Amino acid sequence: MAGITSTALGGIVVLAALLLYRYISHWRTNYKIALTTGFPVFYSPIAQIWKIWKMGHDPFREAGSDTFVLATPSGNMLWSSDDTVIRGLFEQHPKVDAPVEFLKFWNVWGPTIASVQGAEWKVHRKAVTAGFGPAMNHTVWKETLSQTQKLATHWTEDHQAIVPVVRYWTSRLALHIICNGFFGMKVEWNADNQKSLPTGHKIALDAALPKFIENLAVFVTVPTALLSRLPVKKFRDTYENFTEITTYLDEFRAKVLNNVEAVPAKKSKTILESVVLSEVSEKNPLAKESVLGNIFFTLLAGHETTGGTLGFIYLLMAIYPDHQKQLQKQLDDQLGDRSPENWSLEKDYPILKQGLLGAIQKEVLYFYNPASFMMRKTLSPVTLVDSNNKAHQIPENTLTLINNAGAARNPKTWKRSKISKERRNALSDSPALDFDPDRWLDEKDQRLANWTAFGAGGRVCPGKEFANIELTAAMATLFKLYSLELVVVKENDETDDMAWKRTRDQAIRMFYDDMEANITIGVHKDIPIRIVERVV
Repeated sequence: MAGITSTALGGIVVLAALLLYRYISHWRTNYKIALTTGFPVFYSPIAQIWKIWKMGHDPFREAGSDTFVLATPSGNMLWSSDDTVIRGLFEQHPKVDAPVEFLKFWNVWGPTIASVQGAEWKVHRKAVTAGFGPAMNHTVWKETLSQTQKLATHWTEDHQAIVPVVRYWTSRLALHIICNGFFGMKVEWNADNQKSLPTGHKIALDAALPKFIENLAVFVTVPTALLSRLPVKKFRDTYENFTEITTYLDEFRAKVLNNVEAVPAKKSKTILESVVLSEVSEKNPLAKESVLGNIFFTLLAGHETTGGTLGFIYLLMAIYPDHQKQLQKQLDDQLGDRSPENWSLEKDYPILKQGLLGAIQKEVLYFYNPASFMMRKTLSPVTLVDSNNKAHQIPENTLTLINNAGAARNPKTWKRSKISKERRNALSDSPALDFDPDRWLDEKDQRLANWTAFGAGGRVCPGKEFANIELTAAMATLFKLYSLELVVVKENDETDDMAWKRTRDQAIRMFYDDMEANITIGVHKDIPIRIVERVV
């Protein structure tokens, strides 16, 4: 018996040794392949992608290069914070495309525009982009002007003009606007959700969707059949929100299908109508699961990213009142005494985008890109040229990580403010210290990025103009009619100026220390601001 046991243990040891040898052999092979790129190469047992936003440009500084390759046993991953390399990756589509094997996370109902490639991707993209056009641009412009005024009134009348966590509200604002553009659905700030709930529903859509997104990781890791049965409130709530959203989407889809003959003739279609029409297309129809999946994905991507970005903008204008006053002066010059209802998408939007308002958006979208990183994969060998004009051959099946956070803090590309080392250390070297939208007003001497949070090339975000119009209208409305201030509470014997500076510095520090990365990045802790009506 002892002999059998000894033999079995010996076999296990041999098997383990063989597996280890194979593991190391693959690792060495991948390392040799990585060396052919001409970029620095490092062994890495796994590709560490967490805490990317907080690390910023540090990994590249330590590597001595703005692009390097991590060789792992399962494959190679190229990291880059070089704008030229990043632009090249975007422009190489479809040779370089999204690594769909890592994006099944979004397939809650079925395959989406984010998780397919090739001819199938073209079908999904056509369905999603059909609803984004001139008519939708007018819808989002008018709805944003209206919803932003209603939000400001809600803050002043129902919350005593104090807003503790602005991101919560700006995300809801974005969701209200998207619900109108996607479903033709009006969502009010003071509505009694219980009284106004549609028949057969327990939760309003604008309440169920954010909660489900917040717990999306729970949904994809716990089998759906167990969510409603396990004695964990978060699990049960996630399941309830999922079933509510599913019912809403089914109802919206059925309403379009019941009127499918009349919808194609409409001059202005909702996003829902455009996507559902693709289901009944005679050529390459989308499956029902993908119709629901694409509606959910665009809802998620649209309100999380735009709402988060607007939250950063509102907070930074409170932190930097001089920039806020400069913006308000430009708004007064451009918009005069006209009320928002008389602002024009054709006339006012392009001019606002070209001025300080647009510059603030670019600065925030670059420094606080909603996604810390984006991933692409080489589907065939490609040549990338770096910022030193050196060509690099990238092998097929190389995973590439476009490091947005690293690019935004790359000292070779980006000018940092003249701030003492002591102050930087005291405020955690927060990127908010370098907030300078004026850099975007004169690009002659700046090596500015040619890409933003919307990506570029074939995979550019189909809702880019929707989001730009929404951000512009929401900023113009609020800052033309109101001002935002940090809420300052004096401590001990502080003067007003001392209290203000301490509060401002605390907020700046929180823009690094308390930054969290989930689906998007954001500060979810209290940085209270006050809204004050302007007297112009």
